[in-house]
Amino acid sequence: MFLLLGTAFAATLVQAATPEFEEVSYDDLVNQINLKKSSISENSHDPLDELKIHAGFGLISSANSVSIQGQDSFKYQNGFQISLGIDLFSNNWAAETVLRNFGQAGSGSETRSLREFDLKLIRRDFLSGNLSYRLGAGIGNRILKVDDSSQNISVNDNTPCAVLFGGFDSYISKSLSVGIEASLHSSMVNQTADKNSGDLTLRLDTYF
Repeated sequence: MFLLLGTAFAATLVQAATPEFEEVSYDDLVNQINLKKSSISENSHDPLDELKIHAGFGLISSANSVSIQGQDSFKYQNGFQISLGIDLFSNNWAAETVLRNFGQAGSGSETRSLREFDLKLIRRDFLSGNLSYRLGAGIGNRILKVDDSSQNISVNDNTPCAVLFGGFDSYISKSLSVGIEASLHSSMVNQTADKNSGDLTLRLDTYF
């Protein structure tokens, strides 16, 4: 009697320890592997895929404070800018380089020109709907030339400056926005005729 019970108990243990196998065809096995690959691909997320490069064009109106031969005055100029930037591992932060050219302007016997190169750090976020804001700071370099033969004036100053700016953008689509930006440029050195300027820029930016 005990022998029969022991045999039955041993058979039960062997059956429980034996793994169950499901036979599948080759096509079913391939389909299961493809489904697992698709699931892994969908769940994987690379943050670099969301980073964007942005390029822009802008029209500028500028009021520039200058000091020449002890005389302080404001010079008003219009110009344009081109910009190129990239997101910094987030949609809220970006770095941007800007080239600005105000061409040549003048009044009376005076002629002047201004060019500028800026490096800027931008913080941006959406306010509501398609409207977003931008704030930031940076550094730049400005080249101001002023000539007036009647006053015996010849200025050619290369001036490093600090940049503060803020503005708003309205997104027409995911890849296009229009906006307005106000900025302040302040000289970082004393020995220059180019003291500071306040600018207003109408921007058009693309994202890709």
